[in-house]
Amino acid sequence: MAHGDVIRREFARQAAGFGAKGLTLSSQEYLAWMVRNLPLQRDFRVLDVAAGTGHLSRAIAPYVQQVVALDMTPEMLEEGRKEAARGELANISFEQGDAAALPYGDDSFDMVVSRLAIHHFREPDIQIKEMVRVCKAGHVVGIIDLLSPSDGDLLEPYNRLERLRDPSHTVALTREQLAKAMEGAGLSISHADARDITVDFVRWVETTGTDQETRSAIRRELGREIAGNGRTGMRPFTEDDRLRFMQVWSVFISTKPPNMHLHKDRSSLRGL
Repeated sequence: MAHGDVIRREFARQAAGFGAKGLTLSSQEYLAWMVRNLPLQRDFRVLDVAAGTGHLSRAIAPYVQQVVALDMTPEMLEEGRKEAARGELANISFEQGDAAALPYGDDSFDMVVSRLAIHHFREPDIQIKEMVRVCKAGHVVGIIDLLSPSDGDLLEPYNRLERLRDPSHTVALTREQLAKAMEGAGLSISHADARDITVDFVRWVETTGTDQETRSAIRRELGREIAGNGRTGMRPFTEDDRLRFMQVWSVFISTKPPNMHLHKDRSSLRGL
């Protein structure tokens, strides 16, 4: 099965519960943190790439002129439309499309953002370059994503457990790798922030509908780490008789150089 089909399958299943209260995904605290890190302006037209149900789009909408929330999964977009209608947010449009081939012209948006999506892409350089292409020269590209531990010994176990829980996960980049990918696309990073996120194990696996056998396998590995018999990079612990672990989320804010222009075919770069 093509990876795009895996993404659509997994997120079609997750769509209805994506906005449930208590999830890290829908946390208003974390969304407010993201918004504080984005240099939003009232006259901005913003593209949210791989927006899902539009959590970030809806958080941004009160501060800008327009938000376009793009995602490849129709079920996610439909849930996003419902939530935007409930919130009486009239300046968001939900559009279906592929982040690897954005259906917009060069230099179309004042800001292009993506939230918790990069780790679902097989070749994130492609999607990042597309984000740069549709951003206006001299304007902002912001990427918010889950980070892998910087310790190279933990990359494999960390991402293996993430893929067990969600087959659409590819690899979460390290802080250094994400910065390098953005700079490789011609961006100049102007601001970065990161924070630890506490994740409840049960809510985490319920969101993706992970089967019981796989849940038990992941739980055993985390339990062994708590007992001092292994390292997963997830920093698990128990609190109030519940299994929890830690993620790191990052926000990277960058500027597209004023004289930079990427072409639609992504093969030609001029003005660097």
